Amino acid sequence: MPNKKIDEIENLKQQAAENLAGWQKALADYQNLQKEHEKKLSNLKTFLSLDIVGQLLPIFDNYKIALNHIPDTEKQQAWAIGLEHIFKLWEVFLNEQGVKEIEALGKKFDPEYHESIGQVENKALADQEIVEVKQIGYSYQDQVLRPTKVIINNLT
Repeated sequence: MPNKKIDEIENLKQQAAENLAGWQKALADYQNLQKEHEKKLSNLKTFLSLDIVGQLLPIFDNYKIALNHIPDTEKQQAWAIGLEHIFKLWEVFLNEQGVKEIEALGKKFDPEYHESIGQVENKALADQEIVEVKQIGYSYQDQVLRPTKVIINNLT
């Protein structure tokens, strides 16, 4: 009889260990599922933010062009100063979203960040140097939202 109780106790210990291992695995699976869900939500939020920002960039560009066309005689008028302040708010908003202008003028052409829409030949400048920016490009965390459209110096 004592052997039967010992066997029963060992059997119960084994079942308890199996139950504990199963519970630990289920807990780990649940924690991994939570992390995966949070990552998917974060990626979705980033995607939606970038989509909205991408749609706002042409408005931002046109606003900047309009400001550059204000006659010098009007730049000190209250309305022009107000437009400048609004433009600065746009810049702050884009910066807070992680959007940055892609530097181009005077840099070497990089097809990952720049799109060549024309070329010149000037022996005084380096080959493939960007000589003019036609449209500013933007990036988000080293991901190009829109490449900078440029004119390059082509000596070949």
